[in-house]
Order: sequence, then structure tokens, then C-alpha cells
Amino acid sequence: MSTQTSASAHITPASVTAEVVRGWLAAGEAVLIDVREPDEYADEHIAGAVLLPLSGLDAAQLPEAAGRRRVLQCLTGKRSGIALQTLADQGITDLLHLDGGLLAYKKAGGATVEADEAVAA
Repeated sequence: MSTQTSASAHITPASVTAEVVRGWLAAGEAVLIDVREPDEYADEHIAGAVLLPLSGLDAAQLPEAAGRRRVLQCLTGKRSGIALQTLADQGITDLLHLDGGLLAYKKAGGATVEADEAVAA
């Protein structure tokens, strides 16, 4: 299975598009790891995403894959790419990152949880 698309030549083999991530999440085939800071996550996040901020990134805190793909995500894809490389340098190579981050996910029609919705829930 390739996560690279011909329309997005800049995507690395460890990157995955928002459309693909949406499908995996809907099918229960991925766990999403949000590497933004707690205040950013509180303002808006993808439902079900696990918070693991880049500023305190600890490989021991990564959620278990349990047969699912583990996908790192931030707002634009920059920090998740940094997290991907940092964790790869520690020998963790089964991770992917969401190309374009939360913004690409929303542009692809993905729903998010915003602060006022989280408070109301």
C-alpha cells in the first residue's frame, strides 16, 4: 500500500493525505496523535485524536497501535513531520504523518471538535 499520490509529488512515503486518514479513522484503522500544544488541542481537534505535544515528546507515551496505523498530526504538517523524524531517530519507524495537518483535514471535509462544542458535550 502506497501513501504517496501522483497529484502530490511532495508527499514523502511516511506522509498520508487527509482523505486517506479520514477513511482510516472512519473504518477504525488508525489512531491519530496530535502533537500540538494543549491549548491548541483544546481550541480545536479531530475527534478521537490523542494529545502528545511535540514540546514534551516521549516515545514511551505513544498510544499502542493495536493493529491500527499510527498517524501524527498538527495544524499544518510541519510539527508532525518534526515529530516523525524525532521518533524515527529513536527507532520508531511505524508512524505516518498527516500531510497538511488539521487544515488539510478540514479542507477535505473532515469534522473537528471546537472548544465550545467540547464544553457543551
